[in-house]
Amino acid sequence: MKRILLIIVAVIIGSCLSVSAQDIITKKDGSDIQAKILEVTTSEVKYKKYSNLDGPVFTMPKSEILIVRYENGENEVFNDNQKTVALNTDNNVAPGMRYRDYKDFYNTRNYVRQPGDPYTPFWIGFGDFLIPGLGNAITGEWGRAAGFFLSNLGLGLLSYTQRTPVIQNGYTYYEYSGLYWAITAARIGLNVWSICDAVHVAKVKNMYNQDLRAQRASFDFDIEPFFTYSPFTSSGMQPVAGMSLKLSF
Repeated sequence: MKRILLIIVAVIIGSCLSVSAQDIITKKDGSDIQAKILEVTTSEVKYKKYSNLDGPVFTMPKSEILIVRYENGENEVFNDNQKTVALNTDNNVAPGMRYRDYKDFYNTRNYVRQPGDPYTPFWIGFGDFLIPGLGNAITGEWGRAAGFFLSNLGLGLLSYTQRTPVIQNGYTYYEYSGLYWAITAARIGLNVWSICDAVHVAKVKNMYNQDLRAQRASFDFDIEPFFTYSPFTSSGMQPVAGMSLKLSF
């Protein structure tokens, strides 16, 4: 941090002493490049070397640049606090929305886990594996949880009625009807559906929360040094340095 501040001070002092006819790119390692800036994008700067304006176009990431001094006296400071907000959906989302209001906005194939996600899909699915409906209950979808739990319980009780006890030689064993196996297959299918649904809900809710965090991050402010020239007398320009407050929306 001290090194960067020293570089900024040196740049400002140098600008006060002389005005160059070319753009100057000052990198974070302290080196200067005399250039002709062609384009500044969201992530990089394209330029030609001033000593060879007919030569190739060079590209430099903004992350390597400290400040750019333009030939008209304006300066632009780059910092690592600039944020790129990436949303999972083009639809407008707002705090307090219910799952049914935004569930169709998201494709969970695009889900990428981020720090701060409220649910871990693996453990949500594992919870539903142990008790059908538990995963949905953890994510707050109690109606879905009750539906899966009660359906599983009902099929379990129905399958219980499809077994017949047989006593032979003092031992008891059970014979199972064909309907029992059909009900068991349906119960397994329901459990698989319950697990997949719980994982899906967890991912959608995580993506919704990611979008809310991204929207909050899109409003930011930074305090940055600036240097420019302003009219001072009728015979010249007065260099002015100071701090600027930048609001980002």
